[in-house]
This record gives sequence, C-alpha cells and structure tokens, in this order.
Amino acid sequence: MADSAGSDPAAPPPLRGVDETEAAGCMPAILAATVLMGIVFFIAFGFSAWLIFQKRGDLAARTLRATIIPELEQSRLDPVEKTAVVKELTQLADDIEAEMYENWQAGGIMQRLINMPLMRWGDLEAVAAWAEKNMPEAQRENAAKQISRFFRAVELDRAVARDIHEILAPVATAENAGGFVQLRSDLNEKDVAEVVLRCKLVADRAAVPDQTFNSVSLTQIVRRQIEAGGRDGAK
Repeated sequence: MADSAGSDPAAPPPLRGVDETEAAGCMPAILAATVLMGIVFFIAFGFSAWLIFQKRGDLAARTLRATIIPELEQSRLDPVEKTAVVKELTQLADDIEAEMYENWQAGGIMQRLINMPLMRWGDLEAVAAWAEKNMPEAQRENAAKQISRFFRAVELDRAVARDIHEILAPVATAENAGGFVQLRSDLNEKDVAEVVLRCKLVADRAAVPDQTFNSVSLTQIVRRQIEAGGRDGAK
C-alpha cells in the first residue's frame, strides 16, 4: 500500500534501455557540436563576405558588360545619347578591369549607377514623344513640362531609379522571367496622363520649379556619377 500511495500516476514511465547518467553525459557533447557548427558557419560566412568585398571590381565589370550595357543597347534611348552612354560605361568597365579603381571605388560607382534611373530613361522619353504627338495641346504642354521637371530632378540628384519605376507603372508590361518590365505598345491618353501626374508629384517633392526645362544630358549625369563614386565611394 505504501508503494502504491507513494507513486505518481502522472509521472512518465522510465526510459527503457537508456541509462539516465549516459543521456545526461551526452548533453555537453551536443552543445559543443552545436557551438562548433556555429563557429564554422560564422567563419564560412565571413570568408564569403570578404571574398565578395575583394572581388567587387570584377563583379562590377561583369555586371556592366553582361547586363547593364546590353540592356541599354536594347533600350529606347535616343541613338546619339545611347552611343555616348554605352561608350562611357564600356570605358568604365575597361578601367575597372585595368585596376584603375580600387574595390571601394568600383562598388561606390556601381551603387550610384544602379540607384539612378538609367535603365528606364528611354521609356520615359518615349512616353514624352507619344504625348507630344497624340495629346491635346494643353495636355501636351503640361506633359512636356512635368516630364522635363522629373529629368531635372534626376540631374539635381533628387530622384532615383525607384521613382521612375513607379512613374512608368501605368504604362509598363508585367515582369518577364528575368524580372524586367518594358513599355507597353498600346499607350493611351489616360495612362499617359497618370504618368505625367506622377512626374509632377516627384518633381514637387524634389522642389523643382514649375517650369519647362531644356533637355537633360544622361551622358553627363552618368559621367558625374562615375566621378563622384571614384572620389567618394557610395552615397
């Protein structure tokens, strides 16, 4: 009766075939293995990060030649401007490969180029050309003004790539397998008017005066960003 009264019916049954002392003795080994795996992972991650940091110049040159330059060559940029921009970027890739820039400089230049609305510049120019040809006079003049104000905001370093993607969203196709979008071929007055409004909002935010500006040179902006990245690194 004493044995029956002293037992706890809620207690789990004893482990069969496992020595409790042996199970407790395994814990330090498990903890040590876990810590060791963490150290190995940390070292491997740190080495990978260091390797990438050291190879930023190579990565920059490859990105320019394999992605940015080919995309620009297929873009809607004005042919003269396109030739000049591609020439600047090709020279940049040559200079990086010739080790004329240190890794921090190459990384800074690439960060600046990626942040500027380089890849969709030609698409917005195409929208401006469509508006000039197809919209009523009052809307046509407003479209020219607001789009020129956006380009001026870029020139002043007050608008970035994200802005132009949002501006062109009403006239963009769905993303393709590579994650890229293009300008739709079926532009219409309603969607173009929305693009113009979005240009105005970005230009207002950038405190650009409400007036029409002369054409902005994309080539000069690219050259200035390359010089700034080489001098100061990333923003």
